[in-house]
Amino acid sequence: MYNKQEIIKDLNDFNYFIDDLTLSSFIRNWKIDAIYEDEDGVEFFDNMAIVKLKKGISLKSQGYTNDQIVYHISKILNEVTTKKDSQISKVTAGELQNVTLDVTNQTLQMLAEAVATKITTDIKEQIKSSDFVQQLLGDGALKKDNEILAQKIEELSENNKKLAQKVEALEKSKRMTPINFEFFRKFFN
Repeated sequence: MYNKQEIIKDLNDFNYFIDDLTLSSFIRNWKIDAIYEDEDGVEFFDNMAIVKLKKGISLKSQGYTNDQIVYHISKILNEVTTKKDSQISKVTAGELQNVTLDVTNQTLQMLAEAVATKITTDIKEQIKSSDFVQQLLGDGALKKDNEILAQKIEELSENNKKLAQKVEALEKSKRMTPINFEFFRKFFN
């Protein structure tokens, strides 16, 4: 990431001698967007912005108008993406591939179970390995409390698994039932 001062330095290294005002004008007129702005309002740009600026300055020196420059530098991104896409999946220029993410209740349930298992395991480990706390409060009472808590956490984890199985069974039966009898019961009662 580069701020404007770093871009000016980079451009000067390649014999593109411009100042801050000119750079700001080029960025605005050629519609080059910053990728990040910090809390102080400093804008940061990526390597693609520098490539677009170099191309724009070159075109400007050849007499192109700002609209023509915008057109040509917007093609840079399409060319880069097309080259990458053709290397990966032979996608022609202008085509976009849609990627959909299928998040079902089953996927969400698996994630919830994984998170719950991780949390309960971590809590159990912390309870079992809390030697310092046990020494401070006395081994007997705290150890018994910890065992009770560990047992309750294990019970809750088992209950969570049973509920997940019930939800899955209900969803399966709902999919297998072609007619929703609950809907019709309202009208016939």
